[in-house]
Amino acid sequence: MWEPKWRQDAKGKVEKPEWVERVVLAAALAMFPVLVVQDDAKSQQWRTAAQVANWVIWAIFALELAAILYSAQRKGAALRRHWPEVALVVVTVPLYGRLFSSFRLLRLLRPAFVVTRALQAERRLTAKNVFRFAALATVYLVFIAGAAEATVDHGDFKTSWDGIWWAVVTVTTVGYGDLYPHSVAGRLVAMLLMFVGIGFIAVLTASIASTFVKSERREETETIEQMLAKIQEDLAEVRRHMELEPSG
Repeated sequence: MWEPKWRQDAKGKVEKPEWVERVVLAAALAMFPVLVVQDDAKSQQWRTAAQVANWVIWAIFALELAAILYSAQRKGAALRRHWPEVALVVVTVPLYGRLFSSFRLLRLLRPAFVVTRALQAERRLTAKNVFRFAALATVYLVFIAGAAEATVDHGDFKTSWDGIWWAVVTVTTVGYGDLYPHSVAGRLVAMLLMFVGIGFIAVLTASIASTFVKSERREETETIEQMLAKIQEDLAEVRRHMELEPSG
């Protein structure tokens, strides 16, 4: 039975249905390939399609914020508690892509706010699932690092896709060496990716191992529980026989 959950609590936060977080997460995931196509595509048709998709994704964020404000009785408190949603709508307007096209560093603000909101949604959906959160964070790290590298070291990384390819190769410690930064800013981004990426990959690997260990232990636990239940039944049967036998 579906029940509306757009209710504001005492601290000003508006409780939202779970499906809203899923839609926002999907939109955030879709934004990165859309941005890559929009920046790197040679065909005008692909650029137009990416621009339309960009506006659709932004509209999803805007509708979420509008629903929050509509449901909140205390608008100011809602704005303060939902600042990631507000920042996402304000900063990621697709029109800014044209206005700030000459300021490449400012273009990194959009993916940064998208990542913040996406990780927030993922944390609410899977509060205890470290694997999914670590996997999503690693994917976003690759996209952000690739976009940053293509921005600060455009001489070596001609497109955002070049930056993303380099980020994947670097964070997985493969190290093909076909692309690498020469500028100081590019190497700083690379150093940050290496240190942070190692941490994310370590968490991801540990989460995968933990999942398999839990699965094996779950099977062992079920076997032990079945054995204990069988022993308990046997003891109960012995007790019944002892009570039925005449004493003396």
